[in-house]
Amino acid sequence: MNKYSFFTAATAATVTVASFSAPASAAYEHPFTDVGDRYGEAVEFLYTIEAINGISSTKFGTQQTLTRGDAAVILANMLLLDTENAPDAGFTDLNSRVKPSVDALAEYGIVSGVTATEFKPGQPLSRGAMAKFLVTAFELEEYAEETPFTDVGGVFAPYIEALYGTGITNGKTATSYGTNQNITRGEFANLLYGTVLFDIENSYYPMAVSASVTSATTTAVVLDEAAPAEYTARDIADSFFFSIEFSDGSSTEFDPTSFSLSADRTTLTIRHEDLTGKQGTMLVDDWETVVEAPFNFSSVTTSSSASIEADFDQPAGLPATEAAQ
Repeated sequence: MNKYSFFTAATAATVTVASFSAPASAAYEHPFTDVGDRYGEAVEFLYTIEAINGISSTKFGTQQTLTRGDAAVILANMLLLDTENAPDAGFTDLNSRVKPSVDALAEYGIVSGVTATEFKPGQPLSRGAMAKFLVTAFELEEYAEETPFTDVGGVFAPYIEALYGTGITNGKTATSYGTNQNITRGEFANLLYGTVLFDIENSYYPMAVSASVTSATTTAVVLDEAAPAEYTARDIADSFFFSIEFSDGSSTEFDPTSFSLSADRTTLTIRHEDLTGKQGTMLVDDWETVVEAPFNFSSVTTSSSASIEADFDQPAGLPATEAAQ
């Protein structure tokens, strides 16, 4: 799985968490009467962003066992995965409610079946399997540490060690993780919320300070800080949502055709459709704010646009521009 497969989705989800304010009192804004303070903040957040529903209009089912199918739906919702176009994962026991989510998660290797053809959506989710779901989805493998738990082993061991290393979980007791125990809906809500909060604190999410359309085919986006060395120009570009509003009232969304970072890693330059003969506003959405960049190439001819294209160079000292694949 590409390390940044979920970059755009995670950005949207985590920015939402970052701007979320828990209530000062226990009057959490959700309709569930069976959710106490221990789970209130997590359930409110997940309910607010429509990642979860209750088992009824007034019951969340806090102490009920979470099924594998419901966990898949919640996680796919949290990650904002494309559940409509995911390829068939090959499981024959999925109903129409959970199949899109399972297929989307399976596409990226986040979930696997009990067998090659059975996902067992109605089967309770174990705490070990839960660890795999969260660690794989949020790419936490690097945080693995040896645990004090005597019941950790087998296929789920590295995932439990990663959750322990992040501090997201401390186990059921000082020496027991509860690997084979079923997880409740309340516990899963808390652990998912804790995972997202950890992701916010330990990840880089670029923000756009300003943008300018520098030619009919290129736009420069100034970042709020220098991009870390491990992030490529493509990673940064994938974190933004680009669109254009034309002066005639029409609009379009697009993905850059190529991208590059300046030598100081503070400016992302993207290539896009030729705007020769057009006027409007480029919009760069970082999921928290939208930066606008007006342009007017209504008097620019095709020949001059071609000259601009020919003069575009990768910033000095950087590898060749990363073409979008």
